[in-house]
Amino acid sequence: MAKRRKTRPPRQPAPRRAAARRTAVPLTLDRIPSAATFFRFKVQDPQTAEIIRTALSALKQVVGLRDRGKVNCIRRAATPEQVLDLVGQATGLAEDVWHQRMNQFGPEVLPLIAARLRTARDTLDGEDLALLFEQYIAALRWRGDAGAEVLLSCFDDLDDYGKSLACVALGLLGAQASADKLWAFYNHVKGNWRELYLVGALWGLTDLQDERASGALVELLVRRRTFYELFGFLSLAGDVRAVGPLLWATTQLPDDDRAQPLMALVSVAHRIGRAALLAEFARVSPHEPPAAREAGADQILSRPASQAEEFFALFYRELTLADVTRVIGGFGP
Repeated sequence: MAKRRKTRPPRQPAPRRAAARRTAVPLTLDRIPSAATFFRFKVQDPQTAEIIRTALSALKQVVGLRDRGKVNCIRRAATPEQVLDLVGQATGLAEDVWHQRMNQFGPEVLPLIAARLRTARDTLDGEDLALLFEQYIAALRWRGDAGAEVLLSCFDDLDDYGKSLACVALGLLGAQASADKLWAFYNHVKGNWRELYLVGALWGLTDLQDERASGALVELLVRRRTFYELFGFLSLAGDVRAVGPLLWATTQLPDDDRAQPLMALVSVAHRIGRAALLAEFARVSPHEPPAAREAGADQILSRPASQAEEFFALFYRELTLADVTRVIGGFGP
């Protein structure tokens, strides 16, 4: 009996293969989401916020005594100014109480938050500054267009971490007027290989359905700038330009991770259609027989788009308790 020939992804053009050989940087993926993604989990929607509170409730017996003083202090605060000044206490179980108190106030809190955001870097640093940005920006995320206006007016006063979180909130708020500012911030931080501030910008651009996001994601993959969210972003926003790099990634990642570019390619293929997919196959693998390219395209399109969406569920739908406990290990019961 003749041996069955293994199906392989179409070959890459010679220049790309040569470039891959010249670099010694391996293609790997982070196993933990970035800070911007954790932040987005918490402020994505009320249902997800409630699920995270449920997951954290398993810790109540452990940390209840520790946080009782902070909780009581926040509950006793009488004015918006007092609650805002207690942002440094908004950790652990006291975080939820702080946001409950903030939600009791009306639009009068917006100029107060804006004033504190503009001057925070003059008086705070390190973890204290990061906590203030996290909580104030989370509070603004639920304030609609007015919250977006405050974020835009204060954006340049934030540090890069704060700007990354602001990008997330502005994307969730649908603040189309912020797109150019988010794009400028992305270009400012994309060269920083030590931090992942660019993830916040990409969340914002993707949520705003900004067409520039796709080109940015392709560039990052070609440059081997990989991170936990990369292929989920490509599944959401990748266009025809992502086809070749995703095919290449399926041959470069460790075996356990190769499903990620493959499933992102499934999403892209359904978005662009069979004709465009075949045309891109022909461009990146001109020496591959047409029948082989057609077979490869049909194999990819045989997977429903819903399969890719479930694979990248954290990027497509509201989170479940199982999602939260899987990604944020250790919080679940």
